[in-house]
Amino acid sequence: LLIKTNKLVCNSSTNFLILIEQHLPISSVMIKNYLKSALRFIKHNKAFAGINLAGLSIALAAAFIILLYVINELSFDTCHKNRHDIYRVLNYYSEFKQTMAGTPFVLASTLKNDFPQVKAATNTRSAMIKLKIGEEDVTIRAIASTSDIFSIFTIPVTQGMRDNILDDPNSIVISREMAEKYFPGNDPVGKEVSGSVNNIETVFIISGVFENLPANSTFRADCLVNNRLTLDPINKSFKVTNADVNWTFDFWNTWILLTEGASPSEIEKQFEDFTKRHISEKPMNSYSLQNLNDVYLRSESVANTGVEGNMKNIRLFSLIAFLIVLVAAINYIILSTAVSVSRSREIGIRKTFGADRRNIKGQLLSESVIITLLVLPVVIILAKISLPLAGRLFQAKLSIIPTNVPLYILSYIGVTLIIGFFSGLYTSSYLSSIKVMDILRNTLRSGKKRQLLRSGLIAVQLIIFCTFVASTLIIRSQYKYALNKETGYYTHGIIMVDMGRDFQGYSAFIGNLRSNPNIIMAAGVMSPLPMTGWMTTMYPSFENPENKVKVEGFAVDYDFISTMGIRLLQGREFSRDFGSDLKKSCIVNETAIKALGIKDPLNQKIGTLNIIGVVKDFNLHSIHTEIPPLSITMTDRYIQQVAIRYKPGTLNSILPVVEAEWKSAAPDRPFRYFTIESL
Repeated sequence: LLIKTNKLVCNSSTNFLILIEQHLPISSVMIKNYLKSALRFIKHNKAFAGINLAGLSIALAAAFIILLYVINELSFDTCHKNRHDIYRVLNYYSEFKQTMAGTPFVLASTLKNDFPQVKAATNTRSAMIKLKIGEEDVTIRAIASTSDIFSIFTIPVTQGMRDNILDDPNSIVISREMAEKYFPGNDPVGKEVSGSVNNIETVFIISGVFENLPANSTFRADCLVNNRLTLDPINKSFKVTNADVNWTFDFWNTWILLTEGASPSEIEKQFEDFTKRHISEKPMNSYSLQNLNDVYLRSESVANTGVEGNMKNIRLFSLIAFLIVLVAAINYIILSTAVSVSRSREIGIRKTFGADRRNIKGQLLSESVIITLLVLPVVIILAKISLPLAGRLFQAKLSIIPTNVPLYILSYIGVTLIIGFFSGLYTSSYLSSIKVMDILRNTLRSGKKRQLLRSGLIAVQLIIFCTFVASTLIIRSQYKYALNKETGYYTHGIIMVDMGRDFQGYSAFIGNLRSNPNIIMAAGVMSPLPMTGWMTTMYPSFENPENKVKVEGFAVDYDFISTMGIRLLQGREFSRDFGSDLKKSCIVNETAIKALGIKDPLNQKIGTLNIIGVVKDFNLHSIHTEIPPLSITMTDRYIQQVAIRYKPGTLNSILPVVEAEWKSAAPDRPFRYFTIESL
C-alpha cells in the first residue's frame, strides 16, 4: 500500500503542477525551478517546515483513520454487483407495532411463483454446525440457503459447479479459507464430511468452494448448507411437521433479486392482496421491501436485523475529520503569514527579473502542495501504527479491505492536495500582490485586513479546540454516568461465557463451575444483559381486555435472578421444587404490573402463565431505551450464555479454571467471554 501510495503521490504531484501550468503562463523549466525553490525554502526555514510537517502529520493521520472507518462503513455490501436490485423482505406486525427481519420459510418460493418481477428468491438462516475433519472436531458458522443465493449475491465459486450447487440436502459449500486450512493442497470437492446440525447427525458432501467474502459484507459465513436442514429443529421445538409451509414461523430472512427496471413500490402495492391470498383475509402482518444498500446503515427500526451500522456515527466522525483538517489548514496559513515578510525580498527580486503575479502565485501554491505531499508517506505509517488503538476507540475492527484500497488512496491524496492548495491559496495571493516599490522602500506592513484575517483564523482554531475539549468532557461525564447508573442488576463481578446454540455439555459445565470456591453463583440465560433482541407477546389488559399490552419476554435458567442481583419484590424465584415452573410460570416486573393493570399479581395468569413473582424494574436493553413491561420465563432448550458471579479480586484466578472447564466440556468450540461493563 505504501509503495502504491508513493507512486500515486508522485503522479498526483506532477498532474497537479500540470494543472497549474495550464491555468498559469509557466513553462516546464519554471516548474523545476519551483520545485528547487520549495525545497530550498524548506531547508532555510527548518523551524517553520518542522512545525508544519509535524502538525500536518498528526492531523492527517487522525483524519485518515476516520476516513478508513467511514469508507469501510459506507462501502458495506458494495461487493455485491446486483445490490441495487437485491431486496430483503421485512415483516411488520401491526399489533406489536414492530418491524422484524424474520419471515416464513415458504415466503421465498411463493414470491418467486407469484411475481414475474422476482428473478430469484431465497431464504437464509444462520446456524452453527459441527464437522469432523480428519481427527479434528470443529464448530463453524454456516448459512442455510438455496442455490439461488449464488444468483442473488456475488459469491464467486472457485471450485465445483455453480448451478444447483446447494440442491442436494446434504451438500455443503465451504470458503476458500476453510478449504486451505483443512484440505491443504487437495481438492475438497466431492469429499464426505461427517457432522451435525442442531444435534442431528449428517454426512455432508462438499459440492464447492467459494471465495472468502469481504469484511464489508453483511452476509458472511464459513460455509453454506441446504436450508432444509433448518426445518427439523423448528418442527421439533414446536412439535409440528409443517414448518416449510407454515406462515406463522418467522425464523428466516427472505432475499429477492428483481429483474432490471422492476419497481419495488409496485410489488409492495400488491403485498396486501398477496397476504390475503396466502395467509388470511385479516392478516396480522404486512410485508415491505428494503434494498440491500439500506440494510446495514438504515435498519435501526428493524428488530433482530443482525449486523448493522450507525449513520449517526458516520456523520459525527466525518465532522470530526473535517474539523481536524480545517485546524491543520488554518495552522499552516497562520505560520505561512508569519514568515511571509522574510520572503518579500525574494518575491521583489523575482518580479524585478520579469516574474508576474501568476508566476509568483504558482510558485507559492506549488510549495504548499509539495510540503503536504512530503508528509503523506509518514502519515500513512502513523495511521497504520495507530489502527489497533483507534479500533478500541471506535469499538470496531479497523481493517484495510482490499476492494476499498483505490478509495483509500484517492481520498487520502485528495484530502492532502486540498489542504495543500487551500492552505497556500491565501498566502500566495497576498505575497504575489506585494508591490516591488513597497519592498524597496521597506514600507511593507501587515495591514488591518491581514491582521483581522489572522485574528479570525486564530479565533476559529480556539472555537474548534474548545468544542473538542467541551465535547470530550461531556462524553466523559456521560460515560461515567452510564457506568455508575443503577441498572437493577450487577454490572461488576460478572463475566458472561458465550456457549452458542445447541450446547450439549451445559449441565456438566455449570455444575463444575459452581463447585469452585471463588465462584459465588452461576446460571444460564438465552441472551445476556443488556439484551439486544426482542421477544414480544401481546396480553389483554386486566382493566379492559379489549386493550392489548405488548410484553417483552426474557428466558432464563434457575438461579439467574439471584446471580445477577435482580431484586425480588414479591413472591419467589424459579425453583427446582416446583415442576410447573419450567412451562407454566413467569415472573413479571413492576412496569408490567402497571401496564396490565394487575392489582394483586401473585397467582394471577397472563396468557397460560401463572405469575409467581414480581421483580424491581431493571434495564433489559440499553440505558438509552425505556424499561418495557417484562415477563421472565424458564427455558431448558435455548440457553446460550452463562453468567458467572465471582468473588471480588478473583477474576484472574477463575478465568483459567473457567477456560479449562470449557475446553473439557466443549473442545470443538472457542472459549469466548466478556464482561457486563463492555456491553
